Amino acid sequence: MASHRRTLAAAAAVLLASLSLYPVFIGTGWFFAGIGSAIVVGLAGTLARLRRLPLAADLAIGVIALLLYLNVTFSNARSYGHLLPTPASLAALWHIAGQGFDEAAKYAPPVPELRGMVLLAAAGIGIAALLTDLIAVRFGSAALAGLPLLLLFTEPFTLSVSRGFVGTTVAFIAGVAGYLGLLSSEARDRIREWEHQDPSDTDAPDTRALAATGRRVGFAAVALALFIPLFVPGLHMTRLFGQGQPGIGGNTGNGAAVAGFPDPNTHLSQQLTEAQAVTELAYTTTDATPGYLQLYVLDQLTDTGWHLLGQPQDHATVGPRLPTAPGLSNYTGTARETTRISIAQGIGTDALYALPVPFPATTVTAQGSVRADRATLMVFDPGVTLGGMDYTVESVDESPPAALLNEAPPPQGDIAARDLSVPSSYDSLRALAESVVRLAGAKTEFQKALALQNWLAGGTFSYTVHAPTFDDAAGLTKFLTVTKTGYCLHFSYAMAVLSRLLGIPARVAFGFTPGTTVSTGTWVVTSHDAHAWPELYFQGFGWLRFEPTPTGANGQGSAIPPSYTLNSTGPGSATQPATGPSIAPTANPTGFPRGFQHVLVPPGGGGVAGGGGVRAGGPDPWVIFGLTVAGLAAIALIAPLCGRLVVRRRRWRHRTGDGAGRPGVVPAGHAGGLEGRIRARDEAWAHAAWQELRDDLIDYGAGCQPSESPRAVATRAGGALSLGEPARAALGRIALAEERARYAARPTDGSGLRADSTAVRRAIAAAVPRGDRWRARLLPASVVGPTMSALSAATDALGRIGPWWLGRFRG
Repeated sequence: MASHRRTLAAAAAVLLASLSLYPVFIGTGWFFAGIGSAIVVGLAGTLARLRRLPLAADLAIGVIALLLYLNVTFSNARSYGHLLPTPASLAALWHIAGQGFDEAAKYAPPVPELRGMVLLAAAGIGIAALLTDLIAVRFGSAALAGLPLLLLFTEPFTLSVSRGFVGTTVAFIAGVAGYLGLLSSEARDRIREWEHQDPSDTDAPDTRALAATGRRVGFAAVALALFIPLFVPGLHMTRLFGQGQPGIGGNTGNGAAVAGFPDPNTHLSQQLTEAQAVTELAYTTTDATPGYLQLYVLDQLTDTGWHLLGQPQDHATVGPRLPTAPGLSNYTGTARETTRISIAQGIGTDALYALPVPFPATTVTAQGSVRADRATLMVFDPGVTLGGMDYTVESVDESPPAALLNEAPPPQGDIAARDLSVPSSYDSLRALAESVVRLAGAKTEFQKALALQNWLAGGTFSYTVHAPTFDDAAGLTKFLTVTKTGYCLHFSYAMAVLSRLLGIPARVAFGFTPGTTVSTGTWVVTSHDAHAWPELYFQGFGWLRFEPTPTGANGQGSAIPPSYTLNSTGPGSATQPATGPSIAPTANPTGFPRGFQHVLVPPGGGGVAGGGGVRAGGPDPWVIFGLTVAGLAAIALIAPLCGRLVVRRRRWRHRTGDGAGRPGVVPAGHAGGLEGRIRARDEAWAHAAWQELRDDLIDYGAGCQPSESPRAVATRAGGALSLGEPARAALGRIALAEERARYAARPTDGSGLRADSTAVRRAIAAAVPRGDRWRARLLPASVVGPTMSALSAATDALGRIGPWWLGRFRG
């Protein structure tokens, strides 16, 4: 019976730990498949333990049972009687598993519930259940059974997985609760073995007290694990319970995702397909026509699409001043703009540590340690989450004339070596790119870029956010020649590849369009403003944005072609300017996101004296930590003292207010009229003085037993503390007043008892050593003791409100 309970506990612990996998999948089918795996493994283990079998036999039975379950669930069509495995069904199962590994390498979480991925999840949960069952039940070591649970729980942390705080906190608590339940089940079984040796004895030992202690310890451990990291400098909740954890191994999807950064392709698709736009950020700027806000730059083209070129952290500079934009040297007629950005609460866990900034930015002033990739100027901060973050960006508004761009020389150096490479799988598209520019009559590199932009943004292609994505040359070819339907991700992918095939350095950028203006200089950006666009390099002018995505009513309404592509003349030039999403400024903007007003001050106007703007750097985390600890210590130091003073004040106020203190109120048992009110007043004063005396004796270490009479307490305390005659007399009056209030028909006059109480307390304080005196003042035992008892009772109550399945593990 004990092994059955522990088997149930092991299965429950595995299922609760598997909840941590929720951010890996879109949907819940994987979890129900995992439930089946855990149940089958648990039943197999129970049947195997009906007879004493070798360990290898137990393991083999569990593996066979899991294989039978997976075969029935995923390849029953080729099974004998849809139940028993056959060579064909096992081959199909192996093929599905292989598909799962391929899908795991291709997709970044969260992934759809593809058949292969669900098979891997069910098999993984089943293997974890098998190992947990063997270790906890067969070996009898529930503590070591936490190892497979830990592997299952930490799997999402090895991936670039987006996780919400609430969901992962619940998953963490559930996993810990399952492990504690397994430990509790083992402890109960061992106690029964110690104390219940006689088989004929049907009285099981009472383990409730031990269980209560275990619940208190478990509750305290979980609470510390959840909240102590909040006070550790440099350790942020996004590293524990946030989205986009930096991976420590494993897979990052299709390669676009890098440890610490999400897969931009997946993230963009999720944002554009949201049913309702979510406010991402708001900003004020000195730029009358602001450009795009750049988040990520993918500059590595492989057979599987565009990717980040390695880890941005590996080649980054630290500090508010960013490196000079690559190639920006020939054109000096650029305007300097200031943009103040405020990111909405919660968006930091979606976008991780990358900061949306105008390109090219020159300085970024923000709290924390801002870093910038030297090659791409991608700005990020590995130590600060973005939710609610405010920062100021100085940038260059680069709009070079088309005439100068037509004279740009060929690219040189690292740009030519890195950003012109094209895998051979894309060579079949070279003829298509050349035919587009030839038909447009383009001669210069800039004219060729315009020809590609106008061909993609023209009427030949249509826009929809529901088009299937692609990440290889075959998918790109199909988009350009067959379907001709997609959204910004498709168009930017295509133009960047075709540009490289024509000898123009190109890359793909992700970020936001300018958004919607709500007042002069103030803009709001939502999730529907998420965008991808190509950037092409021109020697002397650096990286310039192009807009091949259809705009306006029949395209992405917030997309705006740059001015240098609209005002040019000659082959390949655009003729119709596209309209953007802006609305007329209003004096009193409506629909403005709550919480941004305090930061949206136009740069250079108003705000903090001396120019306003976001303060550079920010407080040191160790200073915050020290101040927090000091504040908590101060509160903990004065709380008992203040509590004792409050109790004393309320005690005298309430006691003196009962009866005589409220006209017309006579306590039960007292005659009415003035005499009854005076008697009630004297009794209340006597009880207040006596309770104060008892608390004072407890605080100063003299003690006071409930069984002692007032007179015995006075005699003992006066002698033990060697009190002076005035204090002894006051002590005697308090004891006499309490006795008469309890037993006599008429109490003594209590008008002087408050003064007697103060005199006795001072005499006791003078009689004890200095250490006891300060302990009584700062940590009065009459307050600390009941508080600790109340906390203990509260933890017992919380422990009794356990999961419903915990009752199955009890005798």
